Amino acid sequence: MFAMSDTTVRIKALPHSNNDILTLGYRAHEHAVTVLMQHFTGDPSQTRVLDVACGSGLVAKTMVELGFGQFVGVDASEGMLKEAELTGLYQDLHHAILGTQALSVEREWFDVVTVVGGLYPGFIPVSAVREFYEATKPGGLVCMSRGNYPRPEYISYDEALEETLAEMETEGLWTRLTATKVQRYVADHLCEEEDPDRREYIPGTIYVFKKSQPRSH
Repeated sequence: MFAMSDTTVRIKALPHSNNDILTLGYRAHEHAVTVLMQHFTGDPSQTRVLDVACGSGLVAKTMVELGFGQFVGVDASEGMLKEAELTGLYQDLHHAILGTQALSVEREWFDVVTVVGGLYPGFIPVSAVREFYEATKPGGLVCMSRGNYPRPEYISYDEALEETLAEMETEGLWTRLTATKVQRYVADHLCEEEDPDRREYIPGTIYVFKKSQPRSH
């Protein structure tokens, strides 16, 4: 995930291995891929996937089990990109701090764009959503997921995100296929409870949008 701003300390305080992250209740990637596959109709082996906020590669590891094999990753953390490279799943990896640097990938190249984690204040700005759209082929899917943290700065971000998503739909850029609510999206890492049965969870939302085809003249 993107590692920036004041939330960097919290991210760095967590264990770094995938096994430790999963033990802490991180299942966002699994929820996102499950919802995505409810709307995906293509051939996974021929599908180009742009994995934004790729982190250590959990999304790609989940999707490769379903037959996907063409991945390009983007992240703001050089350390995470090194971990993603170790998976051997990515054909290309890019370092970019969205909001200050452009998403340096080819326009309308990807069949699927995933953004799992990172859609939070101080991480990926809401303005970057249009870049995800630009990277997607007409008819392609954009899958974005985020935890719905009940804190003022997160609520404000969520409102701005929803406004932008709705604006883009009104502009005819894409169609919202789903905004699926998940109750146990990710464990609340501010809660120190180690027992999974007593751990507090943050709900989440997984969005899937389909990019519109060019209008015929």
